[in-house]
Amino acid sequence: MMEIKVEEISELIKKQISDFEKKVDVSEIGTVLSVGDGIARVYGLENAMASVMSLAWL
Repeated sequence: MMEIKVEEISELIKKQISDFEKKVDVSEIGTVLSVGDGIARVYGLENAMASVMSLAWL
């Protein structure tokens, strides 16, 4: 049976903590109200501005 070595576990945990990288992925989700002539009316995209092209995943 394998013996647990506290020093090895401690070093592994310290290495994982030091290599940790924070990543944040921000997205907004809205509702399409209507579509016509290349124009879509969308509700719920607070940070969208005029002439902004949004991606729609159907």
